[in-house]
Amino acid sequence: MSIHIHHVEPGHVVDDQAALEQFQKQWATYQKLVDHDAVASKEAGAILHDTLAAVREPFDFLDIACGDAGQMRTALAGTKVCHYQGIDLSEPALALAAKNLEGVPFGVGLDHGDFVSILTARQDPSDISWCGLSLHHLKTDGKRSLLQALCRSTSDFLMIYEPTKLDGEDREGYLSRFTRVNKDAWTFLTPEEWEQIYHHVSTCDLPETAETWMAIGREAGFAEARQIYLDPTGFYGLYRYDR
Repeated sequence: MSIHIHHVEPGHVVDDQAALEQFQKQWATYQKLVDHDAVASKEAGAILHDTLAAVREPFDFLDIACGDAGQMRTALAGTKVCHYQGIDLSEPALALAAKNLEGVPFGVGLDHGDFVSILTARQDPSDISWCGLSLHHLKTDGKRSLLQALCRSTSDFLMIYEPTKLDGEDREGYLSRFTRVNKDAWTFLTPEEWEQIYHHVSTCDLPETAETWMAIGREAGFAEARQIYLDPTGFYGLYRYDR
């Protein structure tokens, strides 16, 4: 059965060849980070899988900023998931997600649009929600508001995997540490690819400390918030918020 992509915000279709080529270029660089496990995505995915495998009742699963859903086939394998819902602003990424999830033994829905707008207006609840490396693009108040929307629409728990500042570290300190730790370590990137990654991090990333990530979850209405994993470099934290 083919998987339909629902265009929540008509008019965002990528029909410009230059825009498509830019996406493909950026996606190839991001895929290098995934392939070399540079952001510990394998460990985060394994924790997500083990967490979901322990859920005893059938559940609906929401994947926020799902991208190509590359890890989801593995993360959801052997779980009691009955429906997967992905949201992403990139139509080419969703086309890859549809391909990656073809033939899975559960229902699949894909929404094309801005996840903040979609989640703010969302009426259909999910049992479990997940977001990997995307909430940090919002300012702190925006993160809190989105977590409030997710608290309203998530019946069991939410997990997020996000960049994390050290206690007492400001954003400039975070960026300095990011360069110091990763530039020499990520030898698989070309100089152009490193500049592309750093430009994105320095212009788009708004990380929080672990304490702030947990605090805004509680302020949003979740009964419990805790960090359950920090990658070996100390840059990426996995957080769980329970209703």
